[in-house]
Formats: sequence, structure tokens, C-alpha cells
Amino acid sequence: MDHTAAKLVNEALALRRSHPHAPACDVLDVVMKGRTPWLEDFLEHMVPPAPFPLLVAEAVDDCMSSAEWRGLCGPDADPRVRDALVQLYRDSVWPKFVKRYGWSAPSDEPTHGGCSVRCL
Repeated sequence: MDHTAAKLVNEALALRRSHPHAPACDVLDVVMKGRTPWLEDFLEHMVPPAPFPLLVAEAVDDCMSSAEWRGLCGPDADPRVRDALVQLYRDSVWPKFVKRYGWSAPSDEPTHGGCSVRCL
């Protein structure tokens, strides 16, 4: 696990807990400011219904609420629905996260769903 991504994730979640009424985009903006970790380092942290991907979905104004992501991707969800929604997250939320912070992977990486990230 990359410690930079893990550190950012932990800082974002701690800030969210300490400031629960702050907009999710402000929480991420504060934590991400001036940092440029590799996108691939976030992949293991970006699977709903974990708290960080739900924070990201809220920050990028995704069409589903955190409660919907939790309910449809949680341990009691139908595995086919969960798999489809994880793919939806990768296709809709992840590119918005990438765009918001202006990150890209090395130019020799293949693209997927509009973002330059391998292994999505």
C-alpha cells in the first residue's frame, strides 16, 4: 500500500469526522492541496461502500447519495448489483475525481473510461 494515498485518505476521513457539516469538496480540497500522489495508489481506497469513496462521490456531486451507495454496494447487496455499481463508480465518479485534481498517470499508461489510469 502506498503510504501517501493512505495518509491522504486517513486525513480526509479525520477532517470529515471533525467537521461533519463541511462540504465534502472542501474537505478533499484542503487535504489534497499541493499534493500529487499517483492515481494508482488510490485504487484500493476507491471501492464503495468504504467511507473514502463515498466522500469522493459526495465531493464530485455524484447522482447517488452515500446512503444509496452503502445500501447497493454493502455486504447485503446482491453481488451482481454490487459489481455493476462498483463499475459505475469507476466509470462516473473516478473520472470526476481525476479531473478535479488535475492528475494523470504517466503518458505511457493506457486509458480507461476517460481517465489515464491503468488497472481500473
